[in-house]
Amino acid sequence: MGSRMRIGSALVAVMVVAAILRRCPGCSWTTDTWSVFVFGVLNAGVWVPGTLWVRAGAVVVSAAALVWPRGTGSVFAFAWLVWIPAFMVAWALAREKAANPPADPDQRTAAHRARAALAAIVLAVAAGAFVYRLTLVSELQQTAALFVGVPALIAIVVIFAISPRSAVGVACKAVTVGLLVSMLLLQEGMLCIAMAAPLFYAVAIAIATSVEFVRRRNQSTTMSLIVILAVTPFSLEGVTGVTTVSRTETVTAAKTVPASALQVERALFQPPRFDRRLPWYLRAGFPRPVSTRIERGADGRQWVIQFRGGEMYLNGMEPRTGDLVLALEETRPGFVRWRAVSDSSHMTHFLWWREVSVQYEPVDEATTRVTWTVRYDRGLDPAWYFGPWERYAMHLAANYLIDAVATP
Repeated sequence: MGSRMRIGSALVAVMVVAAILRRCPGCSWTTDTWSVFVFGVLNAGVWVPGTLWVRAGAVVVSAAALVWPRGTGSVFAFAWLVWIPAFMVAWALAREKAANPPADPDQRTAAHRARAALAAIVLAVAAGAFVYRLTLVSELQQTAALFVGVPALIAIVVIFAISPRSAVGVACKAVTVGLLVSMLLLQEGMLCIAMAAPLFYAVAIAIATSVEFVRRRNQSTTMSLIVILAVTPFSLEGVTGVTTVSRTETVTAAKTVPASALQVERALFQPPRFDRRLPWYLRAGFPRPVSTRIERGADGRQWVIQFRGGEMYLNGMEPRTGDLVLALEETRPGFVRWRAVSDSSHMTHFLWWREVSVQYEPVDEATTRVTWTVRYDRGLDPAWYFGPWERYAMHLAANYLIDAVATP
């Protein structure tokens, strides 16, 4: 009973400190704020057997939401999608243990490890979701802080919280739960999940394997921490200018089209035909061009290309649309160049267009060699992982544009 009182008092103290810190300029107490506070206090003060780690995680998340004014929505989502099932499972396991206590010490140890693993996974996923929200607020959601830092955090929490026999297995389970939750709680699209999943698993497995290697050789906890700290530099790419690898990329594709050079030149100044089928990779979730128009802007002729897709809204599941505006910058025999003026599509989540140039030269009277060059800035970090993905996508796009724009 004494230990329960001490733990409960410590959790309540966490909520009280968070409530005091909430008293800052602009941090008003709304109905949502009070709901989060009550949710945290109930988890701190109401003792339910077997649910300590679940309730402690709820208190930590609630306290963070009070200190961080924009976190109340995350707490509600956490309560519905994570806390309720975790609480019920933990409580059910505790009741089952009380009703049928295992006589075998090995069974008791296994049951204890199973409950501890569940609590650690819930805590790790909650911590990962909270850090994800922080990256959004800090506008770091396209950097290695998300794609390396979050899976590293999840793996570290589960490994050091329970010291599992198979650190790799538990870390992979936690990452799997985190990826599933991200589709529901964080509203990420399937393409983002598919692209990030291999990296998430690779980081978690690397950390878990390194810690297991150190522990098997009876090394100290300090050595394990040194191994983990080695991951830190990799999670800083894109966060600061010093730790950012050059984002400038250039991709070129060339193809011989069955048309004369004059026909190609005429086609380049006509609206593109986007009715042709996209390669499967570009249909996987990237925004798609659906229409185009040619306008006269302040600097001359402009292409306005409407993209649709890349993000789904919850109200009605309507795809996002936006316009890419390209200004005609240079034209001469055998060469045309456009400069990107603006882009309001979801493509900016992956990259930023900079320039498109087309060079065409006759092979004979009936065929022309067309070279399409795209210059863009990579939008995702780390470069060693997302760079090849984006270069492959842009190479497919350049070939597609030769067919859709330069071929009569």
